[in-house]
Amino acid sequence: MLFGDWGTSRLYVLGLAFAFNGRASFWFILLMSALLLAVGWSYQVVCKLFPDGGGVYSAARQRSQLLAVVGGLLLCADYVVTASLSCLEAFHYLENLLSLKGMLVLGLPFEAFMAAITILGIGLLNALGPTKTGSIAMLIAIATVVLTTAIGLSIFGEWAGFVTVPEVTGFRVASPFQGSLWDSWVGFTEIVLALSGVEAIANMTGVMVQPVERTSKLAIRPVMFEIVIMNIVLAAAMHMLPDSLLYYSPSEPLPAHVNVEKEVERGVKLSPEGTPPRHTDDMLHLIAETYVGKTFATISSFVFALLLLSAVNTAIGALVSALFMLSRDRELPSSFGLLNKFGMPLIPLLVASVIPSMVVLLFPDVTALAGLYAVGVVGAIGINLASISTNKRMSLSKFERTTMIVLTVLMICIEATICQIKPEARGFAMITLAIGLGARLIALALNPKLKLPSNRKTGYLGIAIFLGLASAAVVTFAPFAKVLPGWQGNLLDFLLTVAFTGALALTSDWAQRREGIHTGLAEELGEPIEMELGKPIRRKMLFEGKYKPLNRIMVATQGNPELLEYAIRECQAWQAELQLLFIRHVAVQAIGPIISITLDEDQAALDLFEKTRKQCEEAGVPLRLLYGVSREVPDSILDFAVTHGADLLMLGVTRRGAMWTALKGDVLMSIARNLPESVGLLIVGRTGRLGSNMPGAHSKDKGTASRK
Repeated sequence: MLFGDWGTSRLYVLGLAFAFNGRASFWFILLMSALLLAVGWSYQVVCKLFPDGGGVYSAARQRSQLLAVVGGLLLCADYVVTASLSCLEAFHYLENLLSLKGMLVLGLPFEAFMAAITILGIGLLNALGPTKTGSIAMLIAIATVVLTTAIGLSIFGEWAGFVTVPEVTGFRVASPFQGSLWDSWVGFTEIVLALSGVEAIANMTGVMVQPVERTSKLAIRPVMFEIVIMNIVLAAAMHMLPDSLLYYSPSEPLPAHVNVEKEVERGVKLSPEGTPPRHTDDMLHLIAETYVGKTFATISSFVFALLLLSAVNTAIGALVSALFMLSRDRELPSSFGLLNKFGMPLIPLLVASVIPSMVVLLFPDVTALAGLYAVGVVGAIGINLASISTNKRMSLSKFERTTMIVLTVLMICIEATICQIKPEARGFAMITLAIGLGARLIALALNPKLKLPSNRKTGYLGIAIFLGLASAAVVTFAPFAKVLPGWQGNLLDFLLTVAFTGALALTSDWAQRREGIHTGLAEELGEPIEMELGKPIRRKMLFEGKYKPLNRIMVATQGNPELLEYAIRECQAWQAELQLLFIRHVAVQAIGPIISITLDEDQAALDLFEKTRKQCEEAGVPLRLLYGVSREVPDSILDFAVTHGADLLMLGVTRRGAMWTALKGDVLMSIARNLPESVGLLIVGRTGRLGSNMPGAHSKDKGTASRK
């Protein structure tokens, strides 16, 4: 999973490095590799400190909940552009197979249009919850490593003289100090998106094999060293190619979507003849084709495209998880936490699908998306390392703390530079923060537990809308830049946007304190807490019947009426207690400690429990109500069955077909394989009993089951 996110960066970083730095890009890739090693080492420490999830949100809320929200929103911005850029690049590599370069659809580049459609399709697939695609993603990652290694071996063969590559003209590299020091620094910041993906490993610690410290090292180090070594080798190979392959020819007509003036404005370096780079979007395809062969490059491009699409799926899932966690912490409206029947939050999923699709249509160019990408990932990494290195409660050695502080300062400098030279990236970050912080204040105003006076609620909503729109208006219209051309106008616009967004942040924080809402981590326990208003409801979960139960029948369902009616009749026949188990499936992968869903807020479960209570009361059947929240439903059902001493577990069949089973797995078979022999299993269809392994239960009539 880490390689699928972190390792994909080389598929576009090589081309971007050459586009922004020309023949000097080798030195910048070398420096970026050193930074990548330092950040990767730091995240090994992060994983050790946060075994339950050490992403920026978890680390920053040890210091300040507002800082955690800002870090979480920057991480969301990173995931949005990860999905957009990865999908766009996937179709750039696929273009080499289909020969569709330069084709326009509705006035947009073909690859951007298809990327938007594909992101929506992947989002729709995610609405069904996690699928059994992890093994496929792993195979794609392994295939990518094998193909990249083959390219590397061919490159080494050419260097050693065992392989002859006619196009190679010798290692040509320019000085990184051709311009001013500022120009060199800017060139370095242009490729900082190579760090993207490292934050993903910190969010995975909650599902790692214990001990997390050892597992995280085994995950980070191989991927990190593979990325660094192969990036340097591939960069050296790129610098041995002639200009005729790396740049468009002066006599060659440029594709319709290539705007040279816009590219130069974004910092792209032209050839000595004044032509733009040719392979910014698919540099690794060019290297594979030159050093190995056209057929190999075609196969490689297909595999690289699959890896990039896998990264899109990972980014969408991570964005959904981040938005869901913010909702559970009451930092976003509670509607962001509403789940569908497959355990996926619908509004976060809609956001995670639609926003990246819109971004790729608005910025259908890799060089434009690169700036948007960097501002999110650098901000998230900087806040994460700053929160840990300045927290005296963290168990850090002097060397670890000093290194993280140095990296924090470096990240701040890089972020400030990006905001200065990339107006689009700056605006994207500020709009993301304004929308997120505005939603935070709206969530407070709409919190039903507060029961705010109407004037105060209206005030909070008005402030959120006004400051959010004001910030977006400054980003969109840039009023000072129109009056004062140059950096002065841009700086004034930026400061005004920061003022509006900062006011929104401070207002939302002040309002939470005023209304007595506190979210975050308990200092002593390191667990998520929330100060709720009012006392929690103590619900009666055990109801007596007309007889003393001799057996226990557990029914796991979310409301199958035929199954429940059949179970009540079986309980009457066997004089058994009915144990009704409602498992709320939460398919979202938590990226840190999270406030769990409770029965009090699960209206579907409450309605089912009340309806079943009345049915059992009329039938005289003893009833025990059980409620759980789980990501792995089969495991939870098995755990409840054993814990509560069920004699028989009763399940309903599904009508879903072979495709569903292939994607999601067979819950019934999973339970049947792992159910203890002491617990019987009865599978019930719409026409009654389908099968049972409970001793003594051999009656064919669904209404006259035998007693155990």
